[in-house]
Amino acid sequence: MYLNKTRHYLSKSILMVAVIKILVTLFIALFRFFMRKSQNLSPDMLNNAYWSVQFIGSIVKIFSIAIIFYHAWNQMNHDIRVIPKEDREAMRILQLEYFKNNLPSLTASSISKLLQLWSVIFIGSEMLYLFTSIMYRRFISILTGALSINPQDSQEILVLLYNMTHGFKYLEILTSLVLGVVTTGIFLKDNYLKLMSITIVVIFILAFGLFQMQTVLFMGKAIGIVWTSVIYHLAETAGLAGFSIYLSVQYKGL
Repeated sequence: MYLNKTRHYLSKSILMVAVIKILVTLFIALFRFFMRKSQNLSPDMLNNAYWSVQFIGSIVKIFSIAIIFYHAWNQMNHDIRVIPKEDREAMRILQLEYFKNNLPSLTASSISKLLQLWSVIFIGSEMLYLFTSIMYRRFISILTGALSINPQDSQEILVLLYNMTHGFKYLEILTSLVLGVVTTGIFLKDNYLKLMSITIVVIFILAFGLFQMQTVLFMGKAIGIVWTSVIYHLAETAGLAGFSIYLSVQYKGL
């Protein structure tokens, strides 16, 4: 059975998630900027105040995502229940016969599966990200203590190791997002989405393996730019927003 072609259950949910992620990321970035001391040499994640804000941000995202997808799921089920279960297949056949090309891009069943898929991807990957962040913070804390970052040589080693390992923290959530986009592309038979996923993976691998950490001075404060982090945050904010807009424009009733 097909639902209303003007409803956007999945694309609207993904856009709302992207907005939540953008707001949380901006808040954490501003907090990080104003918290940072100009001569602070240790990674920001070792600062307890910054870590607490980051932790709370992840919890906010998890609960917000759960609410967004629960609402979309309820709305879709409400629309489905308008037609009795035993009449839904007959309704689908009638819709195909009379409306043909003026139908939503996917059936209610397919949209339901994609909603379930993306809710698991968003919530599961955010929980994994929170766990790996905790373990990575422990690793950096031990490494910082072991190297005793006061000498310049030890500081350079710490920066090098921090840059080389930082991308591991984002691998699982970026992989989940890419798999979600690929799966959606398979449902929609959209090769562009598959190509876009491969492009993101290639760019992330290049940044992980080749790009060095850059330090810039802004308003008297030293800011370290880790390119894997930049790519990840762009993918989960602007990338997701663009993906949801693409789905809503390109596909009806999704």
